[in-house]
Amino acid sequence: MEYRGTITLTPKEAHALANRNTAQTVEVNGLNLQYHEWGESRTRHALILLHGYGETSGIWQECAVELAREFRVIALDQRGHGGSQRATDHNYSRTSQVEDLEAFVDSLGLRTVTLIGHGMGGANALCFAAEHPDIVTALVVIEAAPEVLRTGVENLRRLFASADEFGSLDEAVETFAVFYPYATEEQLQRRVRATVTATDEGAFAWDFDPIFRDATARPPEPDPGQRRMVNLWDCVERVQAPVMIVRGSETDMLTPEAIQRLHRRIPGSRVSLIEEAGHAVPSDQPGALGQHIREFLQSLTTGPS
Repeated sequence: MEYRGTITLTPKEAHALANRNTAQTVEVNGLNLQYHEWGESRTRHALILLHGYGETSGIWQECAVELAREFRVIALDQRGHGGSQRATDHNYSRTSQVEDLEAFVDSLGLRTVTLIGHGMGGANALCFAAEHPDIVTALVVIEAAPEVLRTGVENLRRLFASADEFGSLDEAVETFAVFYPYATEEQLQRRVRATVTATDEGAFAWDFDPIFRDATARPPEPDPGQRRMVNLWDCVERVQAPVMIVRGSETDMLTPEAIQRLHRRIPGSRVSLIEEAGHAVPSDQPGALGQHIREFLQSLTTGPS
């Protein structure tokens, strides 16, 4: 079998398709989910990009353009984030998000997918791949593992609690800089654009369900049949697709040891370190990430028939 995710186009055609970004909406499990698409939409294989907790599909903008020169690329706003509908019952459990992804892939008529997930999206991608080995041809897990640092989680929570909204994008960048002092101005601007949205009053508010800013909120307890998707180690051990694990050199979420433990539990997986990137690798170093992903996918010689 041959990996068939790439598109053969002239340089001019590739440039035009890569920069063509269309926003669309699909109803999934009673919620309207928004997604953005780049590249050739007629193929039945796509790269699906899944953002992290408190982010939107906007975090993939630069990386998606790079990847769309060779692949069909789809970035999804997961439930409660970005342009997607908020869940009235505040059910944002991993199980519900994986079920959304299942219905989303089915609604687009995709036969196979490459999943690329960051943080929360990486965990969702791992569980989807474990449940659907016949659909997932490759997996890129960015800054996601069963073991995360509490300090990184608390830093993110403090950021979300720092303000209800911002008077300007510059104010938001200044606030983000307090929590991520290593980040450059350009990196902070990309993070902000992927996290806030303009209000009718001209301010900028967090672009996700306000429940995510409540540190006391917890997802509902799963029923016994769902527990294997909640247990991320269980999902990890059932993944069959080729996997690349990505870590940012300045991350406050994962230790090198946690990444190595994940690497050892997935036979044949490879690890990539992105320099000068924190947890938000897709926005911190979109060019380097895109290059690592392309090289990984190009190295795969087997795939769906």
